Amino acid sequence: MAAHMKERAGKVKTRTDFSKQLIADIRWLLWTVTLGGLLLAAYCIHNGYVGSLPWLSAMVGLPWTAHGVVCSFYLNMAKSDHREGGITFESAKANQFTTDTDNDPVG
Repeated sequence: MAAHMKERAGKVKTRTDFSKQLIADIRWLLWTVTLGGLLLAAYCIHNGYVGSLPWLSAMVGLPWTAHGVVCSFYLNMAKSDHREGGITFESAKANQFTTDTDNDPVG
């Protein structure tokens, strides 16, 4: 087997958790909406639009508010998982708080 094939076979891809993937996807959407809103505002100003733009602030502000709520709930979930009785804590406790790469105690 060629060296590059052995190297590729040795790497195992792990799937990103749903909650982490959700936050990563939301970030791309937020930046798209934000940059689109700024470009739309610049276009309106360039063409002499003199009306108010409250719809533009809502278009950009509301998704950022939703992102804050999602991140807040994700942080609450992470806190509950990492305290005693949580899934992550109990899993680590069952493995005697060792890492996957070595058998030395963590901490």
